[in-house]
Amino acid sequence: MTRETSSPGEWTGGAERVPPAFVHDLNTCVGCHACALACINENQLAPGGFWRQIVSVNPERRPGLPTFHLSLACNHCLDAPCLHHCPALAISRDAVTGAVLIDDCSCIGCRYCSWVCPYDAPRFNDARGVMQKCTLCAHRLREGLQPACASLCPTGALRMGEYRPGPDPDVTGFPSRGIRPAIRFIPLSGRTPLEPADPDDVAVAERAWRELGGTVAPAPRKISLRSEWTLAAFSFAAIVLVAWMAAWSMGGPAPPSWIVGGGGGAMVLSTLHLGRKGRAWRAMLNWRRSWLSREVITYPVFLALAFVAVVAAPGHPVAGAAAVLAGIACLTAVDRVYVSMARSARARLDDATATLSAAFLAGTAVGLPWLAIPMGAVRLLGFLSRQSHRTGGRRRWSHPIIAGRIGVGLVLPLVLWLAQGAASWPWTVGCAIVGEAWDRADFYDALDVIAPGGVRS
Repeated sequence: MTRETSSPGEWTGGAERVPPAFVHDLNTCVGCHACALACINENQLAPGGFWRQIVSVNPERRPGLPTFHLSLACNHCLDAPCLHHCPALAISRDAVTGAVLIDDCSCIGCRYCSWVCPYDAPRFNDARGVMQKCTLCAHRLREGLQPACASLCPTGALRMGEYRPGPDPDVTGFPSRGIRPAIRFIPLSGRTPLEPADPDDVAVAERAWRELGGTVAPAPRKISLRSEWTLAAFSFAAIVLVAWMAAWSMGGPAPPSWIVGGGGGAMVLSTLHLGRKGRAWRAMLNWRRSWLSREVITYPVFLALAFVAVVAAPGHPVAGAAAVLAGIACLTAVDRVYVSMARSARARLDDATATLSAAFLAGTAVGLPWLAIPMGAVRLLGFLSRQSHRTGGRRRWSHPIIAGRIGVGLVLPLVLWLAQGAASWPWTVGCAIVGEAWDRADFYDALDVIAPGGVRS
């Protein structure tokens, strides 16, 4: 089945086309989860799956602070980052309702839309291997009906209205990212929400939600080293391969012929996290806007040029230089993929961590102090800065582990090179590679994704 879609720019909130928007009254919402239950029933979601969540602000009712609830799902933002960054072009805006929709038949299940969304809207469906989220009940809107969540709210706290241009809502617990979410909040008139009009309806909804409490779990962490170790391994392999090619172009040792095969294996490894591996080719489609698509395109180009330089035409200077340039383009895309994520805080040097890591390894491999030492200092500053930017309860590494990363990966290569010069090359490069692998693992472990109410990573 097909649907009529529109380009992102057609819905601007101007006088000609005003998109629909949720209107949420913070005074009358009591957090009963009736809206979330209605969403589950309307969309026939599997046990454990949900598209709408209730975020309670100050649930401990600390004195002097307001207590209220946020009923949140996809806000169908006018500048939706999920639509902009989806590498497979699987997300579009419905031309009739203005809803931002995911096409199950095009989605590759890469989860990137959930990494760039600050509202925790896209969810991975394990059974189907694709991302899914609130559809604004577009089928109901087409019939002139309210979305199920709004129509079954017992207190009238949630309804549909029109989008009003202006700054993003300034509400505690609601991330403001300048992407024009289609939601309006009626602010609190006092310190606590008002009592609902019909307590019996609320009690029924609360009881039903508690009965589902064993199956509807809190939203899982979006990204971690454990869940995305294949991506961490792939990106580190790309760093090492590009560094090796760059070192060769500067007079370092020639890469072995198996470097291309190893790089191909890393590329295959990177597809293992996809929900729909057979659609991996679609990741190249959004090359105009998505850095993830650009990474997917530039990496095999780098491998092809590396094959020419190492196997087909060994030592050809043009082929080697072209491979290095393609590798730098690939690592730039790798870095920008993570810059685009909806993160609450990050170390600025992490914005180019893959590129800087390759430069440090290349300088170390060739034995160029003017490159290796400054890059090593930058890598040290980046690592220390990342520890101070960890958020969302992510633990900081212990001092011995931090000392090990710095000692093995930065100090020891310098000491070996100063003491033995070129004779220490295998040990110097080996220690540097171990240290950079350590740093890449820490980079993934420190990733945080902002979500309503705080960071959920």
